[in-house]
Amino acid sequence: MNKFYLIVPAVLLAVFVVLYNSATKEMALKEAAQKAQVAEKKKVEDDRKAAVEKRAQADAQKRQEERAAQDKAKEDKKIKDYDDAMKALKDESTKYSTEADKLAKEAGDLEIQISQARSEKEKLNRETFDLLKQVEQTKINRRNAEIEVQRMIEMVAKKLAENNVVVPPPPVLQAAK
Repeated sequence: MNKFYLIVPAVLLAVFVVLYNSATKEMALKEAAQKAQVAEKKKVEDDRKAAVEKRAQADAQKRQEERAAQDKAKEDKKIKDYDDAMKALKDESTKYSTEADKLAKEAGDLEIQISQARSEKEKLNRETFDLLKQVEQTKINRRNAEIEVQRMIEMVAKKLAENNVVVPPPPVLQAAK
């Protein structure tokens, strides 16, 4: 029995090694097939991901170009609007400046006319004053002349009254009718 204790485990070990080797070969083949299949799936998945990523990049590039075109159009529109507004403001300021110059010239002409009218008014006032002064002076001279005539008449009458040579005629009687 001692021999069986050694032979049975040795035979079983040999059978195990043969089965183990064949099983490991099969497992290696299955594993290689699985790795090939996984690699192929991975390659297909990578190709699909690359295609999707390429399409996504193309779409993103297209959207970015569209956005850039829209932004450029907006910026061009803003610049055009700004330029139009500045041109309108410049035209308006030129118009108002021209109008202001015209009004300033008119104001200057009116100032000259006003100063001429004032000087004419002052001249007329002076002439009126001079004429009134002459009228008053004439009135004073006339009054003085009248007073002088009255004084002379009184003096002559007094001298005649003192002088008996001249006798006044008697008063004339009027007949009753």
